[in-house]
Amino acid sequence: MQYTSPVLVGRNEETSALRAAVARAEQRRGGAAFLVGEPGIGKSRLASEIAGYASQRGFRVLKGRASRAVPLRALCEAVLSAFRKTVPDEQQLGAYLPVLLRMTPDAPAGVPDPAVVRAEAVLRLLTAEKTVVVLEDLHDADDETLAVVDYLLDNLADEPVLLLATLRPHPDGAHELAHAAAARRVAGVLRLNGLTDAEVAELARHCLGEPAPDDLLAKLTKIADGVPFVVEELLNGDLQAGVPPTVAAATLARVDALEPGCVALLEAAAIFGSTFPLDVVQAMTGLDKELLHQAERAQLVNGHTFRHALTADAIRGRMTPTARATLARTAAETTESLRPNELELIAELWAAGGDNRKAIGCLIKAGRHAAALGRFGTAIELLERGQARQDDPDLAADLLDALAAVLPLAAVVVPADNGARAFALGERLQQALTASRANPERRAVVRLAQARVAAVAGEWERGLDLIAAAKETCAAVDVVKATLLLGLNQLDLLPKARELAERAAATGTPEIVCEALEVLTRCTRGQDLAEARQHIQRWLQVAEQHGLAAWRLRALLELGITDKYLTVGVDTLHAARRAAESAGAIVIMIAADLHLGATYIVRGEYDKAAHHGSAAKQAAEKLGLHALGALAIAIEAGIASMHGNRKATDQALAQLRDHGGSEEIWAYSSAVCALMEEQYDRALTEFDAIEGEVTEPRILRGTFYQGPRLLVRVAHGLANWQEYDRLADSHLSQVQLHRTYFAWSRAILLGRDGETAKANAAAQEALELSTGLGLPRHLGLRLAGPAALADGWGEPLEWLREAEEHFHRLGVPAAGACRALLREAGAPRQRRRRDHGTVPAELRKAGVTVREFEVLRLVVERFGNAEIGERLFLSPRTVERHVASLRERTGQTSRADLIRYARPLIEGPARM
Repeated sequence: MQYTSPVLVGRNEETSALRAAVARAEQRRGGAAFLVGEPGIGKSRLASEIAGYASQRGFRVLKGRASRAVPLRALCEAVLSAFRKTVPDEQQLGAYLPVLLRMTPDAPAGVPDPAVVRAEAVLRLLTAEKTVVVLEDLHDADDETLAVVDYLLDNLADEPVLLLATLRPHPDGAHELAHAAAARRVAGVLRLNGLTDAEVAELARHCLGEPAPDDLLAKLTKIADGVPFVVEELLNGDLQAGVPPTVAAATLARVDALEPGCVALLEAAAIFGSTFPLDVVQAMTGLDKELLHQAERAQLVNGHTFRHALTADAIRGRMTPTARATLARTAAETTESLRPNELELIAELWAAGGDNRKAIGCLIKAGRHAAALGRFGTAIELLERGQARQDDPDLAADLLDALAAVLPLAAVVVPADNGARAFALGERLQQALTASRANPERRAVVRLAQARVAAVAGEWERGLDLIAAAKETCAAVDVVKATLLLGLNQLDLLPKARELAERAAATGTPEIVCEALEVLTRCTRGQDLAEARQHIQRWLQVAEQHGLAAWRLRALLELGITDKYLTVGVDTLHAARRAAESAGAIVIMIAADLHLGATYIVRGEYDKAAHHGSAAKQAAEKLGLHALGALAIAIEAGIASMHGNRKATDQALAQLRDHGGSEEIWAYSSAVCALMEEQYDRALTEFDAIEGEVTEPRILRGTFYQGPRLLVRVAHGLANWQEYDRLADSHLSQVQLHRTYFAWSRAILLGRDGETAKANAAAQEALELSTGLGLPRHLGLRLAGPAALADGWGEPLEWLREAEEHFHRLGVPAAGACRALLREAGAPRQRRRRDHGTVPAELRKAGVTVREFEVLRLVVERFGNAEIGERLFLSPRTVERHVASLRERTGQTSRADLIRYARPLIEGPARM
């Protein structure tokens, strides 16, 4: 008979505290508790008791056990256990589902996940329903696991989640994490001490089913020192022969009582530690895994885990060093065959088997794989572990190459340190090279890696100094130098940067080709958007051809940004966002949302702009991505300014300043708000403030204020042809947003010069360019109207009426200014129809104006453009523009499609 207590003994106070924590979690007041104690003290038993209690109350229980040999193991096991129990809620997880799937050991390299994104993915999984998650042996956890746990601790307060972690009282990262969490009151620390003599007696009574004899009890209290596991192990020894002198002896006595095949299976399992892979152990021994049932009945194992780490230690400890090494090498070979992706574990086994070369080779592969998955901290830890073990010059060189490749990636582990961590690693590598008298080629590899870090950290001069001596014959050197030169933001360096990037794109590996094409995109975007788009399309093709998932997503986003400039279109940006969401590339998804929000503002679709801006803001704030969060606030400021809401604009801009937002965004939003308020002097002051702040070369900037500034200055007689020509001949003329403003400005200048026909042509170009846009169209109508009235060109009354309708819908003073101009021009006062506010909700949401709705009703009745014009006192060309705008706003490709779409909205559902 094997003795184990059916009840938990001596933990009443701790049990009460943890049950209370479960009750709080049930009320969405989640938290965490660290159970700290020596081996065998009962941490796991207490955690299991609480997990069972929570399960009875309807909680989902997820479990995982940490291991330094397998990064993220505890979290991965917990995630997988959630997936085994129920199908994950894709709506709850959203784009974070692929992130969770990439946490598994056999996940393919592709899209690297920042640590905070991985942590948020785990948090979303845990909070999908009321959950208790138990993480065992946190003292064995890697840094990546601890980073995720730390994030969880700060985000459980309002969630139905209790996190229980067990750890030993060692002065390590987990112990520091527990104390720091307790200090900021996001977790509790329960220290488990030994049982009292009375509790030892009670435990023995539950194990034996009757009170223990006094002499046996005396021996138990003396030897066990209050450790529950030791009490049970001693009781399971040969009681007739007396209490064994050590726990190890008691354990081994039970092992030796098993048949030889079972003992061999246990010895193979013990090589792996407290947890072992059953399939590998069975393949190593050639024995039936059913033999383990004997060990389970003997209370030695539970499934693929030893009942206690001391059990594995005892079995492993009695082997001779030679036997242990032989068994470890067999385990390494078998694991390589069956589980080739568990490289860290294989490395540990080769090291235990005495084969350092193979161990280091596995660590090199593991480090590169971890870096490809975005686990840069783990990658450095693995490679430095290999560096500490090596004593072979060739191995040292391989390790240094791998570390040099990871080095620039490590700069993004803690972005706030400006690459300091990665630079420090580079210095250590250089010292190691000096000590080993490495050849110049090896030194150059590390210098290049340090230069890459400088590029990531924005330290352009430092990076150029690091590779100053490098010959420009290597594609990797070329692309890094091109990146650094471009970063200096000097026009005279552009040709050199472009030359280097073109050479790298012609000779480099697929990854370097993508990197070089990204540099070429940045070099050419300011001069020729069409050429930049060609570079991006090639970049996308290379990434797709070679399966470079991360580069593909970046190319899709850049393609969307370029199309935004060229056409104010959103289709490509939406495609990039969908691809990022599908791949779980959260940061790229946030960036896509920000660009969509900004584009929808230009298009006058403010509800859509607010939707994407809000999504970006929530995600960025949750992940602590402050720079992206500031851009989301800029979208809020932009929407408020378009509505002439000075209070909301200033509030958003105040937040933006707190986040370190640029003066350009501040002044632009404030200027636009002034335009809506008809405060043109203030608007020009704000615009001029931006002009004074901007010092970088214009060709490298995507400025957005110069088009409206020129139009206002031209309309108020402050700018002439010289100023117009300077901007119209610049890189901004490629951007549809600015081309619209330039066309309005040209029309006003031509009208002022008496060139009526040319002014009309320029106005027609502006109207066509601004179809479906917001401010670029209606500010142009507002400012061109009075100029056309004064100089006798265009259709000023019609323009002012359209502008008045738009500004009236926004509720801004500019509407009153349009009405005043119409009155001064002698136009009959236009009374608003009684159904002015009755444009169907779906059409209002799409941005359809009252005048456009009037046109649409007649289109649905099958009137032609000329007939519609006669009824509404509009020219056929104006009607044509309204119809084009309606198709654009509603997404219909033809007039017939527009009629089919609009008829039920106008006429209502068909009667039965």
